[in-house]
Amino acid sequence: MESQTLSAWRQFFPLSTLWQGHWLYRIIVTVTAICLSFVVTHLLTSIRFKRALQSKGKTKEAPTLPYSFPIVGHAFSMGWDIVRFNFYIAHNFRSLPVRIQIFMTDIYIVTGPDCINSIWKQSQLLRNEIYRSLIVHNMFGMPDDAGRFYLADNSGVHHNPSPGSKIDPDHRIKYLTHLSMTKFLTGSGLKPFTDRFATNLTEQLNMNKNVTSEWRHMPDLFSFIRDELFKASIRAMCGEYILSLNHKICDDFWEFDKGMPSLAKRFPRWLAPSAYAARDKCLENLKNWHRFIQQHLEDESTPAESTDWNQYYGTEFMKSRQKMWSKMEKMSPEAAASEDLGVIWGSSANSIPSAFWLVLEVFRDPSLLSRVRKETENCLVVSQSGNISFDVSKICTKPLLQSIYAETLRLYVSTSLIRSPEAADFKLAEWTIPKGALIMIPSYVVHRDKTVWSTSPNEPRSVETFWPERFLKYPESSEPTTTTVQQQQKSSLPDSASFSLDNLTGCFMPYGGGHGICPGRHFAKQEIISTLAIMVTLFDIELLEKREGRVKPDLAGFGFGALKPKGRVPVRIRRRGA
Repeated sequence: MESQTLSAWRQFFPLSTLWQGHWLYRIIVTVTAICLSFVVTHLLTSIRFKRALQSKGKTKEAPTLPYSFPIVGHAFSMGWDIVRFNFYIAHNFRSLPVRIQIFMTDIYIVTGPDCINSIWKQSQLLRNEIYRSLIVHNMFGMPDDAGRFYLADNSGVHHNPSPGSKIDPDHRIKYLTHLSMTKFLTGSGLKPFTDRFATNLTEQLNMNKNVTSEWRHMPDLFSFIRDELFKASIRAMCGEYILSLNHKICDDFWEFDKGMPSLAKRFPRWLAPSAYAARDKCLENLKNWHRFIQQHLEDESTPAESTDWNQYYGTEFMKSRQKMWSKMEKMSPEAAASEDLGVIWGSSANSIPSAFWLVLEVFRDPSLLSRVRKETENCLVVSQSGNISFDVSKICTKPLLQSIYAETLRLYVSTSLIRSPEAADFKLAEWTIPKGALIMIPSYVVHRDKTVWSTSPNEPRSVETFWPERFLKYPESSEPTTTTVQQQQKSSLPDSASFSLDNLTGCFMPYGGGHGICPGRHFAKQEIISTLAIMVTLFDIELLEKREGRVKPDLAGFGFGALKPKGRVPVRIRRRGA
């Protein structure tokens, strides 16, 4: 039987035909060669990885994680399950930077608190300017000429230009944009901006006829909060006319935001047509608004409501940007629109989903809701006409509100913080990261480091659980409550606690860290907490999770900022009694 089988095999596949290039033989040889290349690549990169780990000396090359696919590198691993891939690195290599390769591009992933602290301390040696330029070009549609103009600016972001720079003072785009942003978001412009946002939001919610004093079904709490906050924010920043000139600007913006991952990954237009179409609409909306406000930049016939805000162009920040672009010939109308789209996206795309999660978590817990309402009542201001407002600065100092705000960012913000050593090689402990390489810190996995956030074996509050008191500290202990069960048991005594971020510099980074920390973090905090205060004051909300299932974040947005909920969030809602 065996000889007959062998004879038949030889008859069907005679050796002579194989050597003559039988089509099946070619397929077998090709597949074998490809598989062999994968095996050899994995073997060689594994050997190189182990040698790098075992190497000795004060200066060592950061090890490259083994991979199987030549040229492609770790692209398939990242694309298949980016969350699991990052957790694998964090769990196994938290004490050192690990290099991965994606289509011949080196990225050094850092997840350990000590390494991250070292990066923040040496952040003056790192830049994100090239990465920022790529973001503005790929994500916000900056024209090539303006992109090259930005990259050509070697004067730095400080008042005195970098040595050797010959950039015209009016063309120092990096310094001028940084200066205007800092003044607006950290200086005297911050309070009027946040106060106007809170006023806008309160007025909008009071005028919303879809919510009454009777319980009503709302199909999606997220879209309700998202749209109301976006309108309140853009009115506060850009004035009243931007919405009336572009009736669909809210829908266009969130459609653009949905396509952001495709744009960031540089998918071609034919592969992501809806993402590009949404961006085109947003840019056209902003160009329309720019043409309108140009007529009113120097119009003094109508007195402004205040020196900080005008109904046409909004804040002085937006007005100053228009004047700035007029002195830069490379900043065409298209370039100016892409710059402003970046500013609007940066002020909305992360803070608004974060505000949603904060509201959701508070209304999930009746006991927490009661405590939050108690803290907000002390900051409530009621006018003679019955209108309500809040002392935003005061409300943002309340310990419990700050703790649940920070816990919301810990759980629901997923950013990929990018830095690059542009002047020289960068030393991280005994490891060397070459000049021009990208350093990436994935906040999502760092914020779930069990050695930091759950140190006690009896700790019932896992890193995946929303714990309102996680950032509270009590007078009799110098340790944050993140590490002590005894402190947690005192959660019913919030008045004795204080908000603390002690010893969390390299572990908590929703806004980045070091010199490149987000300048908009102060506004974001006030926007998010004031939104919660307004919502708990005006509404009763009943979640329908028992019937619909618990709301979870959509990890498809991993690495792109605050996560959105996966699917709709149906609730019952009504106005509270006076």
